[in-house]
Amino acid sequence: MRRLLVLLWPMVVCPAGALAQDLPLKRAVPAATVVGCPAFVAPLTPVRAQIDEANRMATLGAEAALEGDHKSARDLFQQAAQLNQVDASLAYRLGREEEEMTDKPAAIREYCRYLFLSPAAGDAGQIRDKLTALLPGPDLSRGTTMVERFRAGVVAYDATNWGDAVQAFTEVIAAAPGFAPAFYDRALALAHRHDQPAAIRDFDRYLLLTPAASDGATIRQRQLALRREFRSATVAFWLGLLPGAGQYYTRQPLLGVLVTGAAAGGVVWGVQSQTVTKTATFTDRNGHLYTQSYQASEQKNLAAGIGAAAGVTVLGAIEAAIVAHNRASSLTRLADTTTSAALSPRLHSPTVLADHGQLGFALGLEFR
Repeated sequence: MRRLLVLLWPMVVCPAGALAQDLPLKRAVPAATVVGCPAFVAPLTPVRAQIDEANRMATLGAEAALEGDHKSARDLFQQAAQLNQVDASLAYRLGREEEEMTDKPAAIREYCRYLFLSPAAGDAGQIRDKLTALLPGPDLSRGTTMVERFRAGVVAYDATNWGDAVQAFTEVIAAAPGFAPAFYDRALALAHRHDQPAAIRDFDRYLLLTPAASDGATIRQRQLALRREFRSATVAFWLGLLPGAGQYYTRQPLLGVLVTGAAAGGVVWGVQSQTVTKTATFTDRNGHLYTQSYQASEQKNLAAGIGAAAGVTVLGAIEAAIVAHNRASSLTRLADTTTSAALSPRLHSPTVLADHGQLGFALGLEFR
């Protein structure tokens, strides 16, 4: 048993999360003018006829806007934007008309699309200010709270309090589903908690939200490393026939100690000797029979103790195999979910993150 513990100890002291330690935590909260818009799908390039028709619609829309007919202007710019999806100016004009019609979510979406189509525009700062101004007061207040929770997650992570870190980043994600760093940081914390499927999922969400991330290649390598850490159900079962070894193999050290202790306790209980008084008949030297009592030691609980130890061992082996199987199955389901998620984005209302009184926000496209 001592040799087994020596062999298995590295699995306990070098958890899955250790592989994530070379990935730095993302600590920066959104500042003013840092807008976390969704990753829009690359638009289709229009043909010449579509461009001409879009220009005609845009001219009519501009005339309607000058006359104060913002509803007609919005409808015309919508048609123009559908025909020519690569024209950033159409997104901007449509955003202005949506703003005139007091449809703030639609205006935010179009301004974000403008920034996506023209990220280096000279008026990008002004557009971000517009986006901030469109956000309602309750969202700003909630954004301040979310920044506090993000900072709390960073503090908990630095203190190796993985559970609190996961909880804090989860609250940030719930309020700001488009804020990619929260998914990334939660993935690191989940990896330390040995929850590889959830960590892989969050890394996938981060990459979906930031397809051009500079650390994308490193993250994909880390995902591969996390996948390689999944344990074999067959190996877990056969190792589990050594009390607790299956739990150590599947990285359940506390449960492994309990299984080892329970099996050892059953054996110790079974081999304990008890002093009993027995009576036997003897024959003396003259051939006469006589009865005499004497003290003897017996192991009355030997069968029960060994049976209990064997039962705990077998149950532990089965539990380890089930855990290994379920983790592998969850990874398969995760791959299927991730594949389908990339095809079905769903728009969420804007949420806010604030930093030292400055405002930023995340307009969520959550992939489910």
